[in-house]
Amino acid sequence: MAYFLYNFIVTAVFIACLPLLPLLYLLGKRFSEGLAERFGFYDIGNIISEAGKGPVWIHAASVGEVRSASHLARELKQRFPARKIIVSTFTATGNRIARQMGFADLVLFLPLDVLWIVRRAYARIDPSVLIIVETEIWPNLLRQAYLRGIPTLLLSGRLSARSLRRYSLFATFFRRVIRYFSVLGMQSEEDRDRIVKLGAAAERVSVVGNLKHASRDGHAAGSSSKPLPTEREADRRGGHWLVVGSSHRGEEVILIEVFISLKQHFPHLQMVLAPRHPQRFAEVEKLLKTAGLPFEKKSQVNGRIDFQVDVMLVDTIGDLQDFYAAGDVAFVGGSLVDGGGHNLLEPARFAKPVLFGPYMTNFKSLAREMTAKGGGIEVKEREQLIREVTILLTDSEKRKSMGEKAYEVAADDHGVVERSLALAARYL
Repeated sequence: MAYFLYNFIVTAVFIACLPLLPLLYLLGKRFSEGLAERFGFYDIGNIISEAGKGPVWIHAASVGEVRSASHLARELKQRFPARKIIVSTFTATGNRIARQMGFADLVLFLPLDVLWIVRRAYARIDPSVLIIVETEIWPNLLRQAYLRGIPTLLLSGRLSARSLRRYSLFATFFRRVIRYFSVLGMQSEEDRDRIVKLGAAAERVSVVGNLKHASRDGHAAGSSSKPLPTEREADRRGGHWLVVGSSHRGEEVILIEVFISLKQHFPHLQMVLAPRHPQRFAEVEKLLKTAGLPFEKKSQVNGRIDFQVDVMLVDTIGDLQDFYAAGDVAFVGGSLVDGGGHNLLEPARFAKPVLFGPYMTNFKSLAREMTAKGGGIEVKEREQLIREVTILLTDSEKRKSMGEKAYEVAADDHGVVERSLALAARYL
């Protein structure tokens, strides 16, 4: 009955939205890209030629999940070379990044969770295993996999307290949905407890860690030596970089004010500003113009990282890591406003001190660990952020020590890929 009601509502909404399809094309590529695949119209000839029969289907919703999936997929390819890998994404940006990274045999868009669309997708893709990275709970996708005898794995799974409360509003329904997972590998004990509370069978749930702890080259974070200083770090030119990654609406105004205040005491300070969402690049550019700050855009500097003006606006995808590596102090966005926070390990892997705001719902345990071990500082408002950055820019030894402690956190969970692979290997 619960599935009947769910499918009735989803189908009704789908039909009601059909007249809006032409509008999606008028709104541009961001909204219309991959629309046919979202409706389950996949090129079966392309699937057979590129992925063959019985591929491993990995779903990674957006950019962060795609990067996590890349570590797992590369190891799967090494250990099971005969297996082909299909990666699906929900966002267009994640889809482009997955194609650029080249770790999958084929990259597709996730079908909408409408019953006939999901059935059509499974008929075309015909996977041997479905692996979902982090926590994407699509009732029809999971149920149809179960009915077809396709093992479904959740890896690097997480469930925030807020998400648990939201799912608990429909506890009876989601208790049934969650049990369609063959096995669930969660990021932390907290995540494990929450998913069991939601209804997962305890014997199917284990803690494997966060795949985002894996390093950029696909090996575990602790399996490689500490990153070498970049060319810019060796030739400092007397200035410092404050690198702001994954900022959200409402944060840039605060951070620009912080930067202007800091410039009064550190005239050679420069800021790297990387908004989280590409559709906001133009909006953030206007904020910089209004503030009267000279800036360059990464898309217009022909791959160059160094810059002479006050601000580098990172209006590209995939370049933030290079700026974290060359920076002095990092601030991770989505945390001064209620955006759930973002991955603190990205700057920590380069031994940089990490600052973040109080809204770290999606990375709560990691934020707690980073703070406890001295690699990160939570700042609750503008004045505290100014004060902490001032201390770090003034005291090079403190900056270095804090960066090393942040790196230790990033290198700590070096077995996450191996534990995830061990679960996947049961079904391969």
